[in-house]
Amino acid sequence: MMKSLLSLLSACLAVASLPIAAEAQGIPESQETFALYRADEVPQNVTDLWKTYDARKEPLNIQVIQEWKSEGVVTRYITFTVGAFKGAESRIAAYYSFPDNGKKNAAFVWSHGGGQRAERGRGIYFAKQGFATIDINWLGRPMEEGIEVNTDWGKVDPTQGPRFYAKALREGWKRNLQPDEFSIDSVPSPRNANWFLLAVAARRAITFLEQQPEVDPDRLGFSGFSMGGMITALTAIDARLKAVVPFVGGTGFKYVDFPGGIEGSSIREHFQDLELYRKTIDPSAYWPLVQCPVLFISSSNDFHSAFDRIDQSMALLKHRDWRVSTNIHHNHGPGPEQWVLLNHWFDHYLKGTPTNLPATPPSTLSVNGDQATFTVTPEDPDRLVNTEIYFSHDPNARTRFWNRAAAEQSEGTWSVDLPVQDALPLYVFALCRYRLDQMQILERGETSTLVLNSLEQSIVPEFIDLESLKSMANTTVVEDFSHGIQDWGTRDQRSIKTYKFQSPFLDRSNSKKLSLTIDSQGKQLSLRLNAGSKFLSRENNLGDFTYTQSVSGQGVQQVLINRSDFKNADGKTLEWSKIATFEVTIVDAESKEKLDLTSQDGQAVLQRIELVE
Repeated sequence: MMKSLLSLLSACLAVASLPIAAEAQGIPESQETFALYRADEVPQNVTDLWKTYDARKEPLNIQVIQEWKSEGVVTRYITFTVGAFKGAESRIAAYYSFPDNGKKNAAFVWSHGGGQRAERGRGIYFAKQGFATIDINWLGRPMEEGIEVNTDWGKVDPTQGPRFYAKALREGWKRNLQPDEFSIDSVPSPRNANWFLLAVAARRAITFLEQQPEVDPDRLGFSGFSMGGMITALTAIDARLKAVVPFVGGTGFKYVDFPGGIEGSSIREHFQDLELYRKTIDPSAYWPLVQCPVLFISSSNDFHSAFDRIDQSMALLKHRDWRVSTNIHHNHGPGPEQWVLLNHWFDHYLKGTPTNLPATPPSTLSVNGDQATFTVTPEDPDRLVNTEIYFSHDPNARTRFWNRAAAEQSEGTWSVDLPVQDALPLYVFALCRYRLDQMQILERGETSTLVLNSLEQSIVPEFIDLESLKSMANTTVVEDFSHGIQDWGTRDQRSIKTYKFQSPFLDRSNSKKLSLTIDSQGKQLSLRLNAGSKFLSRENNLGDFTYTQSVSGQGVQQVLINRSDFKNADGKTLEWSKIATFEVTIVDAESKEKLDLTSQDGQAVLQRIELVE
């Protein structure tokens, strides 16, 4: 009975009669999605690249593989046609979820990140919030145990290789626009980029939504995480979208090195045709064409959406309806105060529900001699919880330590005076925290506050002398926890991680030892340290290092650690100045539980971290 119902449903949803998946092999050239370019026909800008593509033209050939109903939500495991490429059909699997309310609902596409997959739970959560969603499984990883039908790209492959996609045609991610056996065009072309095919699939997902009886086609959005954020940026020019939310991906200028010669800080080395990439694939070519509101969610030290590139990208928009929110001292990990904004953004722009989201807090930076003054004036002071101002002189946006400034407040404006260093940049921004009307339950976690970034202000001299950072050292204390963990991040609310070893104010001379002051409180503890150099300039990337030691006894004790005590797979010796991230975990040997180092109880155990002679 169930099989017959699903067959009937699949037939009702199918939009036309082109043969599906296995029967679609050997598609004639006349029915291909794209006519092949000759060398002199390759588009040189975004408008020309997309002007002839109609995401509604080809039938979707929707198949419903399985359906679930629970708690007022319907979820369907579906596949649909992306297009016909190189004589074969490409199909993508997805979860389609919607409220079982008999209404036409606001809806959005979700695109997962690299190494990830579509998730049924995400669609169920948002259906309970009143949205229909389609979560596309572009990487092709298994979605449900016992269901083998999945994404099948046919004779093209925009995935990350066989580690994730069983039918991968390449060993890994294709980074360039050059032709190969599995690309669309036989000449260098933006359509040979994996990003292009994924953006085609994204547009087809929009088409799917607008054809569903449970969806209001005039209230559509798009969001995605990491690589899905990049897909969001490339899809945001679709006029059917009313709002977009890229997460930790989608910044432009990925081809531009960070100032100061930070080796490995851009993707330019992967391209023989960098100019064509810049004009047709990099998001900096797309953001000027985006007309809908944009909410950019990220982390202060994100490797994929580098911090400075976010505001540079948003500055390209021809409108001011955008916001940025970042999770301080984190890489690629937005927190609840960021995730809650996705709900608010789509509530406002897709549902039409007033959310009274404050505007981007305006900021200024003025220079007088060797001093700069930064100001920020957040609106909606009645809901404002606090304002935090951060600054750095480090041009490496991925690994810089954001110092918290001691700001002064007067009549609704926060200000701070900062030194201007010769031959060094200065970056400053504010995080403004606002109170929600009530605690909001998220897909993962909950929050009663949200965070908005001010405009980032900067002074970047033409010549940068990174060696001069060393002359700024004025302390040996890494942490005394007098301000809790304001300079640290945490993913599990147990271990803590910091970028503080990249602070130029810390004396990181290699002659020093690392000292940790610990009160084990009579317990048998295991101290675990992780230090990593990833995302530093290439010549400073020493790899990953670990250190483990048992700590026990009564009273406060000092644990002294030499650089050579840290273990490295390649036998290298750690250098204090080449630690990008430093993570501390303490485990109770008896209970096998991690201590909560974010709490006062945890900081009564781990009391101080310092570099000493």
